Amino acid sequence: MGRFAEFWAAESGLSIFTGLLVLEVFVVSPLATLGVLGTGPIDLAFTLLLICGALALHPGRLLRVLVVVLVGIAIALRWMAAWQPMPWILGAGSILAVMTFGCFAAIVLTRVFEAGPVTKHRIHGAVCAYFLFGLMWAAAYAFIEYAFPPAFNAASGAGLADTPISRFVYFSFVTLTTVGYGDITAVHPLARTLGIAEALTGQLYPAI
Repeated sequence: MGRFAEFWAAESGLSIFTGLLVLEVFVVSPLATLGVLGTGPIDLAFTLLLICGALALHPGRLLRVLVVVLVGIAIALRWMAAWQPMPWILGAGSILAVMTFGCFAAIVLTRVFEAGPVTKHRIHGAVCAYFLFGLMWAAAYAFIEYAFPPAFNAASGAGLADTPISRFVYFSFVTLTTVGYGDITAVHPLARTLGIAEALTGQLYPAI
């Protein structure tokens, strides 16, 4: 167990966690949306992602306890939503996902900018934080949609067949990179405010 913890605590954990994020966003989530994998694998991938993240990021004692608690509740809500998708469970799960991804991003950036040489693993960690920003905002958009429907408008039914989180992962990264296709637009004031904040982050984070 000690060797396992040491493996995840090394800088290579940043690269592995980044790889898991890429796999979740570009492989598992699209295949699950298309019905190739079903809903079980995407929930399993999300669970694995959170558990590995909690191990890989190796935060301080207080932050470790906070992350473990958040991850545990987020996983429980995710599986509860898969079993019985009630609105309050979906909304609570989205809020917990926002908090969890936010903590992960803070821990990753702390490790990226700590004293020491710049390595490829730290560069991967900086990319990892960018992915975490996108997932964090996607969960926030999902919560706004659950709490204030319809908070978003989809042109010509674009993406309406997708699950809410899949649709908002797409919308989030389009906003974060400031591509702005316009097929999904924010109409609720809170959704628009979140969109502005994410677009600014997408511009300022790489530059700064």
